[in-house]
This record gives sequence, structure tokens and C-alpha cells, in this order.
Amino acid sequence: MGTALAAAVLVVLAFIAPNLGAFLVSSDPPMPSQVTFLTYGVSIRRGALDAAIARVRSGETKALVLGALNSRDAEYYVTPHSAELARTYLIDAGVTPESITTLPSVSSEWEEGEALRLAVIRERWTSVLAYAPDFRSRRSRGVLRRLLEGTGSDLRVVSVPDVEVRLDRWWETRPGINVIYNEYPRLVYYWLLGRLG
Repeated sequence: MGTALAAAVLVVLAFIAPNLGAFLVSSDPPMPSQVTFLTYGVSIRRGALDAAIARVRSGETKALVLGALNSRDAEYYVTPHSAELARTYLIDAGVTPESITTLPSVSSEWEEGEALRLAVIRERWTSVLAYAPDFRSRRSRGVLRRLLEGTGSDLRVVSVPDVEVRLDRWWETRPGINVIYNEYPRLVYYWLLGRLG
């Protein structure tokens, strides 16, 4: 009986496992928007920064907004904040400083969404294209949709692949396993709190 149950579990896992990574990805095609938002999860990734630069150069967006995660090192070390590094990278690539806004540093995706909501209302942005890590894009979409409800702003979320994690084969690497074990509990937690739109 135990062997049959173990075999059945392995068959089910073999069927479900490849889809665990794919389910986390929720992505729209990039479209012109008033503002392009780089969530803190991608705001220092070269691929996302280069895509944002290309959007500015092509006229697909007029403003860039950078998410900023509270620095874990600030208490002990003097280090440049990741948002400042991203801002410098953008300016070095020719993006004008006045077209870049950095949101206040936050400790969670929900706080980041609240900061974006305030900026959307203050600036009266009607369209936002958000870049988010692929493994977090479903949660990012849900949080941003929930928080931008009622603002009149159209939201699109584009997932940015993580260079260390192939979600279609997540079980092959330690970072892939960590992504699955960390993101699913967070996704469920946000869903239970009603934070996903």
C-alpha cells in the first residue's frame, strides 16, 4: 500500500511540478503608457532598465518610476541605495533626471503598491506599464490591480525573466526551489487578506 501511494504521489508531482512555475507568471504585452514602473524586484536588473530606456527613446512612455526596497545593509554599512544605482544607470543612458521618479523605500509589495497609488493619484497618470519579476508577476498584478482600482489608471504588467531561475524547470536549481517555496505562501497570504485584485 505504501509503495503504491508513493508511486501515485510521484506521478502527480511529475505532472504538477512543471506547472508550478508557469502559474506564477502573469504577463501582458508591452504597450505605450504614460508611465513605466519598475517594481523593486526588477529596478536594478539590466534587462528591465534597458527595456525602460528603450521605451523612453521610442516615445512609448514619458516617465519612469522606480520602486525601492528598504536597504537591509543601511544599518551597518554605507552603501548606495539600489534605486540610486538604477537612477544613475538611466541617466547615463540618456534618460533625463526629471523624467525619473523614485518611490519611497518600502518593506513589502503591498507598501510599494500603496506608494504607486499615491503617485498615480497625485500625477493623474491614466496608464501604467509595470515591470515585475516573472516569479512574482501574478502577485504584483493582483496587488497593483487592487490598489489602482478607482484611480482611472489602466494597468499592464510585464514579467521580466529571472536570469537565475527557469520557471519551467524550477526544481533543477536551488534558486528555483527557493522561488517556489517562498512565492506560493506569499501568494496565498495576499489572497487570504483580499489584497489581490
